Amino acid sequence: MKTSIDKIRRRDLVEAAFRTFLDHGLSGTTMARIGRRAGMSHGIVNYYFKSKDRLLSAVIRHAFQRILSDSIVLLRAATTPRERVSAVIAGNFSAQLFNRETAAAWVSFFAEVPTNADFERLQDKYYRRLHRSLVHHLGQLTNAVHAERIALGISVWIDGLWLRSAMEKHGIDRQAAINAIEEYVDVSLAAAARPAVPRTRKDTNKPRRPRASASLSALRD
Repeated sequence: MKTSIDKIRRRDLVEAAFRTFLDHGLSGTTMARIGRRAGMSHGIVNYYFKSKDRLLSAVIRHAFQRILSDSIVLLRAATTPRERVSAVIAGNFSAQLFNRETAAAWVSFFAEVPTNADFERLQDKYYRRLHRSLVHHLGQLTNAVHAERIALGISVWIDGLWLRSAMEKHGIDRQAAINAIEEYVDVSLAAAARPAVPRTRKDTNKPRRPRASASLSALRD
């Protein structure tokens, strides 16, 4: 029973911390705010999470897990490799989370990644999982080289559109973000399917006509 209660309290604290993170960003996610939102004392928060960094790491894991869960639901409904690529893309733009407030919170997380080894490990794990999933599905639509390149492009698009969403004047809505990446994928797959056109090489043996220097041209003018 104690173990069950501990799990419930820990889960409630992570959810409260996640909501606090969305409202106040990483720097504003304090133990006191989390405790108030969860209806627990500061001491109980410290009992379950010995430091703020441990709690914040749990929050980021929770956020990534929500993205993964959304992607899995969409993947189950997909029937073709192309639909599965679309499912992974849409899963990274949750209808409940893709808004300016959440994007601003993610910006604060990205700012901390270079100086926080645990955050960097979590981000790296997310990138590797995203890349592996995309390459697997894209590999059924094109060759391995193009699959790797397109997967990287999708990942960069996702990051860029989330960051763009945090801007008040130049933000972008969820469907527009998804449509932009879908268009990139369609264009990239079409380009990959076309035969490569060899580049024309200049005839290095052909004598070149000497060009007038800038000073001579100026004198002629």
